[in-house]
Amino acid sequence: MAFAPPLPIRRRKVLIPRPRSRFLLVTCPKCGNRQVVFSHSTFRARCLNCGEVLVEPTGGKARILGKIERIYG
Repeated sequence: MAFAPPLPIRRRKVLIPRPRSRFLLVTCPKCGNRQVVFSHSTFRARCLNCGEVLVEPTGGKARILGKIERIYG
C-alpha cells in the first residue's frame, strides 16, 4: 500500500495593515496657491501666501476647506 506524498502547506498571505491617512494637494480658495497638507492633521494648516485656513482638525479626519487637487499615498 503506497501513500501519496503530503501536499505542500499553503501559506496564507499576511495582510499588512495600511494607514488610512494621506497627504493631499489642496488649492487655497482665496489666492489659488497649492499646498500639501495631511488628511488627519491635528492643527490648523494655513495657506503660506495669504494665511487662509485650509485644514481644521476634528478629532479624526481633518476638515479640508480648500479644493483637493491630488491625493498622495
